[in-house]
Amino acid sequence: MWPTRYSTRTPYLAQLPGKRSAYQGRRRRSLRRSVGHSILSAGLAAVIGGTGVWITEALIAPQASQAYTSRLDLFIAREAGEDYEALVRRAEMAARAGAQRSFDQDLLTTNVSVSVVVESQGITVPILALRVDREEWRSRPETYFWATYYRTAEALLNTSPATLGL
Repeated sequence: MWPTRYSTRTPYLAQLPGKRSAYQGRRRRSLRRSVGHSILSAGLAAVIGGTGVWITEALIAPQASQAYTSRLDLFIAREAGEDYEALVRRAEMAARAGAQRSFDQDLLTTNVSVSVVVESQGITVPILALRVDREEWRSRPETYFWATYYRTAEALLNTSPATLGL
């Protein structure tokens, strides 16, 4: 590709002042071409070398796994005459079904977050939040064990909207 031998001697005509030989012109053109080829070769080597490092790293070093969280908001309406304990049981069943459905639908889901909100007489109140990962759910699929219950929900749901100023 590149010449491996360079002439160290110049012809006699090239040494005379004011005389330009065909040899000097060829040498300059050859030098320009070799510089252009060397820049092109260096760029190509850099691209190939960088790609090789990236491919090697991708093959050797495993990618870090990331947690994939499924978020689900469930709204349930309070039925007429339903007491708070029955409402909580219904919210637990809805949260359990939502968590199980989220894990079943997507195998990449590692965490599930379910919020259950109750609507009653124009008021919406969060009643419980369920946050669980797949391994915890597999070992113990019980809503009450992983759920966070909001204490003020009962007081807000048993209060009429007129009392709250709505």
